[in-house]
Amino acid sequence: YVPMIQRIFAEAGLPQDLAWIAFIESSFLPHARSNKAAHGIWQFVPRTGREYGLKFNGVVDERSDPEKATRAAATYLAYLHELFDDWYLAMAAYNAGEGKIMRGIQRTGARDFWQLASARNAIRRQTQNYVPAYLASVLISKNPAHYGFDVVLEPPLEYETVNLDRPVELERLAAGAGLDVEDLRGLNPELRLPVTPS
Repeated sequence: YVPMIQRIFAEAGLPQDLAWIAFIESSFLPHARSNKAAHGIWQFVPRTGREYGLKFNGVVDERSDPEKATRAAATYLAYLHELFDDWYLAMAAYNAGEGKIMRGIQRTGARDFWQLASARNAIRRQTQNYVPAYLASVLISKNPAHYGFDVVLEPPLEYETVNLDRPVELERLAAGAGLDVEDLRGLNPELRLPVTPS
């Protein structure tokens, strides 16, 4: 998913290395779930997902759609950066919520993430570790062998987007496209039923 994420972030004018937030959030797994009802590679909770245009109902959960969720994440990250005027604070807010970061800043007078993270009881330990984990993932991704990792990257996912004018069963679509139905499901992780939405 990294090339797709970087393309969307470049279109939005965001630093392409922010793609590694998805690694910290979910290890790039479209069906990743948290115990706080966050879902997808960007770990949107239902409320934030809806706020950023992702549908979530009994038929689809667009938080699981890597491309749609990435577009939503790009918009959300741009908003957080505008709010805090600092990428590290924006990342911390992505993890904890902007309200918690704002309250921490107000309570401590911190001017940057590192001051906020070192202030006593300003933010949770998970958020204190979030930005360093992100930085580590970016550094390792740029030179994995240097850090002792033997990495074989999967090829970028290739797909086409097709708009349908009516609901169609995935088995029929797969048969018509000469695909295995499980491969088609893998390309459409947002679908919760074996049929496309109307």
